[in-house]
Amino acid sequence: MSEEMAAANYTVALEEGGDDAFERVFRFVGGVLTQVLGGSGADVVGVSVVVRRRSDEEEVLRIDAVDQQDGDQILQAIQRDLDTYPSDEFVTFWLEQVQHGRHVAGRDADGTRLE
Repeated sequence: MSEEMAAANYTVALEEGGDDAFERVFRFVGGVLTQVLGGSGADVVGVSVVVRRRSDEEEVLRIDAVDQQDGDQILQAIQRDLDTYPSDEFVTFWLEQVQHGRHVAGRDADGTRLE
């Protein structure tokens, strides 16, 4: 018997980064100032990759990305896993991987899935 893939139960999409307009403005200004002062400007959050349950559209995961390119890469990795893995494996890997309050699931620089 074949298992139902996670894509049957979850969706993934790019959405505006940050929780609200004020937060996005604050992060953008902070990022620009950081970059002007020689930092990386990593506080600029342009987009978020958001995973939702199909049954109720409830957000179950949000990963902020600095720019569209990073967001697209994360979205593609999650979509691949939604299409490849059963729901229970997807949940274990993407939704339950937290260390020290931070989400840690993902892939290494070569695109290999981190376990």
